[in-house]
Amino acid sequence: MWAKCLLLLMMALSGINLSALSFEAEELSFSLDKGSWELDGLYHFANYRAEAISQTIFFPIPQDSLCLIPTVLKLELADGDSLASCKMLHQSKGSFAFQLNMPGQHFCILRIVYRQELLGNYASYIITTANAWGKPLQFASYMLNVNPELELTKLPFPKPRQEGNSYYWEFYDFSPQTEFYLEFGEKAVSGEW
Repeated sequence: MWAKCLLLLMMALSGINLSALSFEAEELSFSLDKGSWELDGLYHFANYRAEAISQTIFFPIPQDSLCLIPTVLKLELADGDSLASCKMLHQSKGSFAFQLNMPGQHFCILRIVYRQELLGNYASYIITTANAWGKPLQFASYMLNVNPELELTKLPFPKPRQEGNSYYWEFYDFSPQTEFYLEFGEKAVSGEW
């Protein structure tokens, strides 16, 4: 609780627009497996107004003949917040929408988990929509865990920190210019003669 209050105070003192719902940060973990990938993401929102706010948020997901319609597994408040609420409104082929309700001067973390079947050799997640909020994300972190039988042939960002089959990126004051896009293939199997 104190951490939330301190974060809100620091953001207010830094001159952030205090008039509407604000998208502050995202912490996304992706798991790439043979034939599927999964997102488990934490999204940080703040309401700087004195009064409550209710906003519909549109969440696009790349979908085509090789990246099938995703299954949304979770849409929930991550920190047991009983003052804010979220509700799924609808899902279509390449997106879903939800309603986020927050009391005045409040901060919440929303958790979204979805899985998508992949029939090709690429996967994508749309991050440039963060720019529609009118300011950079204060913090963004991305973790990609890859099945050891797969090999990445294109990374979403250069210079990741790598630990085994996991890749990590962190950004501050981040305005994404490209999507989180990757390509992969199966590792060649070397046989003994």
